[in-house]
Amino acid sequence: MWKRDEKKPVVGVFGFSGCAGDQLAILHMEEHTVDIFTKADIKFFHMAQSHQEVPKVDVAVIEGSINTQRQLKELKKIRELADVVVALGTCACYGGIQYLGEDEKTFKERLKYVYGKSGDVPEFLDLVGKPKPAQPISDFIEVDFMIPGCPIAAENFIPIYTKLISGLKPQKYPMPVCVECKYQGNDCFLLHDKFCLGPVTSAGCNAVCPSLGVSCVGCFGTYDEANFPSIIDKLKEIGLTEEEAVRKLKMFGGNRVEQALKGD
Repeated sequence: MWKRDEKKPVVGVFGFSGCAGDQLAILHMEEHTVDIFTKADIKFFHMAQSHQEVPKVDVAVIEGSINTQRQLKELKKIRELADVVVALGTCACYGGIQYLGEDEKTFKERLKYVYGKSGDVPEFLDLVGKPKPAQPISDFIEVDFMIPGCPIAAENFIPIYTKLISGLKPQKYPMPVCVECKYQGNDCFLLHDKFCLGPVTSAGCNAVCPSLGVSCVGCFGTYDEANFPSIIDKLKEIGLTEEEAVRKLKMFGGNRVEQALKGD
C-alpha cells in the first residue's frame, strides 16, 4: 500500500475492452462527485476530462478486459507507474461477458464472423492491435483490489475508493450472495428448483435481484470459495444441461470458472 502524506493522492482511471459502464457509473454518483474529484488528484479519466500524461499514480483504477496485444502493453505500463491497481467491474475482474473461453480456434472463428477479412488486414491490426481472446487484467499483472459489478454500484465503489485515497486497505466480502439473501429474509430459488447463482457469486449487491423476485445471474463475479461442481449438479437437477450451466457461470465468472473446473 502507498502511504498518505500531505499531498492529495494521484488517481488514474483507465479503460480497456468493455462498455465503459463502470466509468459512467462513477460519473453518475452525483452525491459523491465533489468528494471523488476533490479528495484526490485525478490525472487520467477520459470520460471526464481531456487527455493528460500520467508519469506516476498512487491508485490506478482499471475497467475492461484485455483483448489486444496493444492493450496488454498499455496495461503493463500502467502497472509500472501505479502503486496500487484496482480492477473495476466484472470485465476487469473476471473477463466479463466477452470472455467465452480460451479456445484460439473458436476465437478466430468469431473474429472472422464479425469482421470478415478486415480482421486480418494490416490497417485493421494497426488500428486496434493484434486481437486475442478477452481475459481479466489479473491474468497479466498483479491486482491489489477488485470491485466487481456489471456495472459497479456506489455502495461498493465509494467505501473502497475512500479507503484507498486515505492510504488504508479495504476488506473483501468474505461471503456469497446467499448470506445477503438470508439477511433480507428471501426464500431460496434453488429450493424451489428455480435457477439462481447466488451460492457461487460474491456478496456486495445486498441481494437486490432476489429481493425483487429475480434470480441471481452472478454479475458480481465469483465467490472465492465457490463450489462450481456442486452448483452445476444442482442446475442439472432443475433441467439445464452441463453445457448450459457452465455457460451461465462463465457469463460473469469468466476465467475463474474455467480455471476452477480445470483444477488450476
